[in-house]
Amino acid sequence: MRAEYKQWHEVLSAKFFGAGNAQRSTVLYIDAEVERELAERVGTGLPQAVADELNWSDPYGPLFSSIQRECELWAKLGIQGPPPSLPVLALSVLAATRMESSDGMLKTNFYGRWIQLFGEQPSSFRANKLVHAFEDVAVMWEELDTWLEQTCGLYGTSTVSTDEFRWKTGYPISQALVRGSDRQILTRFFAATRLRPHNPDEISGRELLRRLRVWTSGRDRRLSPRLMEELASAPDTSDTLIASLVKRLADAWDGTLHEPEREHRRRALGLRLVVADRGRRLEWLAEACDDINDTHVTMPGGRTFTLHKGYGGVYEGLESLHPSWQQLGHGLRLEGDELVLEWAPQQVVLLRLHPHMGEWVSTEYFEPGEQHWILAADSTVSAVRSMVNALGGRTVREASAPVPGWKLFKGVRAVNGSAFARTLDQGGDHAHVLQPQIRHRTALSGGLRIAPEYRAGAGVAGHFLRGGAPDLLLPASDSSDGQVEVVLDGRTEKLRRDPRVPFPLCIVPLEEGEHRVGTADSSQVFTLHDGLHEGLPPGTGTLGYPCDGTAWPEVSDAAGSRTVIRGAAAPDSIRTPRIELLRSSVLEAVLLDPYGGVRQAKQQPVPAWMTSRLPEQALGPCLEVEVPDGYVWLVYRTTARWSVRALAAAEHIPAPAPEPDDYTWAYAVLSAAPRLQDPAWLDYVAAAEAISGRRGA
Repeated sequence: MRAEYKQWHEVLSAKFFGAGNAQRSTVLYIDAEVERELAERVGTGLPQAVADELNWSDPYGPLFSSIQRECELWAKLGIQGPPPSLPVLALSVLAATRMESSDGMLKTNFYGRWIQLFGEQPSSFRANKLVHAFEDVAVMWEELDTWLEQTCGLYGTSTVSTDEFRWKTGYPISQALVRGSDRQILTRFFAATRLRPHNPDEISGRELLRRLRVWTSGRDRRLSPRLMEELASAPDTSDTLIASLVKRLADAWDGTLHEPEREHRRRALGLRLVVADRGRRLEWLAEACDDINDTHVTMPGGRTFTLHKGYGGVYEGLESLHPSWQQLGHGLRLEGDELVLEWAPQQVVLLRLHPHMGEWVSTEYFEPGEQHWILAADSTVSAVRSMVNALGGRTVREASAPVPGWKLFKGVRAVNGSAFARTLDQGGDHAHVLQPQIRHRTALSGGLRIAPEYRAGAGVAGHFLRGGAPDLLLPASDSSDGQVEVVLDGRTEKLRRDPRVPFPLCIVPLEEGEHRVGTADSSQVFTLHDGLHEGLPPGTGTLGYPCDGTAWPEVSDAAGSRTVIRGAAAPDSIRTPRIELLRSSVLEAVLLDPYGGVRQAKQQPVPAWMTSRLPEQALGPCLEVEVPDGYVWLVYRTTARWSVRALAAAEHIPAPAPEPDDYTWAYAVLSAAPRLQDPAWLDYVAAAEAISGRRGA
């Protein structure tokens, strides 16, 4: 090998496979600008350095024979460092970055650009040999991919990809699609779509493309034109070049922004929007990072927020930041030295009921059969109204949103499969909010659930009432006939189903007991019962926390003779007190009754037997408030504001009847007066104002 080729190998190795790339996805992106920058260090251009290594003297020998011999020697000596083929691979990427319709060539003509880099004339003997020799270059790409996999991320994680349409040229094109600026933006996209680091949920490339199309829809995200063209033209399958590339980038993403200048240290999270108090209030929600408990983030303009990891795995500290129409429509970005929080601007926001918070929270995809809300800007209301009405079913309710210029659509649900598919096929500017997740595994949804599954590791999705079996969500099919082979209790049948529309298992006559349904690749188990009058499903009463001095933090089967902490059976004569849970960050909390009574709520001490037996992480960060009979309101204060919570249904809250001198009661009511617009609460506010007025007199 000549000295210039070896220098290029060293420069490329240091730039793309150096210590800073360890455990990070690496893209061998070489365009004209990068090539000029690196050529200044070497003194010779990359095309010339590679051309000097070509074997033109032997018309029957391999064109890259000298480089192939070096690769064989490299493999025998233990594959230390990147393969010697690196400059050849980089030159093929340079050719791929020049693919555009100019100079009489189409933008799909890779080989034309490849020949052009070597200064050869099209259709000449040497040009044809360069084309035929590219099969050896494809083998070199596969060798690089294998080396990166074998070194387990020590030099970076491979993003080398291809597809069946462009087997040989797909390798360099995959590296030419994503510039350095694109990688920064794609890590922001991963955060905005709330992808977890290293994609443990195995979200498919097909689903990632769907989300990326939604994320870029109608907005200039500053992705390179080449990547946007590939995104727009790629077919909706999982084996395309761009789907494979984005999936590999997602699988290697460690949760940080691609910021080499900051040493890739800042974590990134997408903000969620919460519509609380039955649609009366908006809040921002940031799910906490595992390794960042306390941090600071700042808005443009200098306003700083201190974040603390709180109950439920979310950050506290954003309570005073009230979502505005400007933030919803134009975006919000909060930056700190450790963390970046971002809300991507949207005109239409899809929300689903959070299973733990009990509030409506923004989500990435529509779940057929489940109920949703849609928050829509006034400019989109007419289109959204037509779209949700086309779903059929019960009438969607419209209400004013708690922010000017927006409207809420409540009760959006797809129960008619044909109407749902028809609405999606009709498309429209906002049809993406109704798109369900593209799955690569079967799943169960809905159904008349009797009880969840309590047995750890039992693999049962849940227990359902017979006749109310759940719906089966099928994975997308790549077969030409669109059929999916479904297996139900060992019986196989092919279904021509739209994967966006769930299949109702309730129409299949099934007996009581356990059933398995799915495909050959993935399946789900559930049980059907005529009722629970004879007890819980078998096995659900044999659970507990094994205890060997200290209890395990996870519940497991309690069979055998080992010591286990189980639940207690209380006789009917014992009535447990009502308990309300608050975050432990509250500074003050009081209970109010209708007659002027005020009761201070205090943190209950943790029993000694619990602290000595349970691990610290099992003691949740919450305040347990015991509510005696007669108290109907809970008023509490955090560092940001006062809040109020009803402790009974509105019809069961008596009219206020305090004494004229119940000033403490009045003060507590007035502290949280504007936090709730419920008529029952407004009556209490009026009574408190009357007392306050008498006191002033």
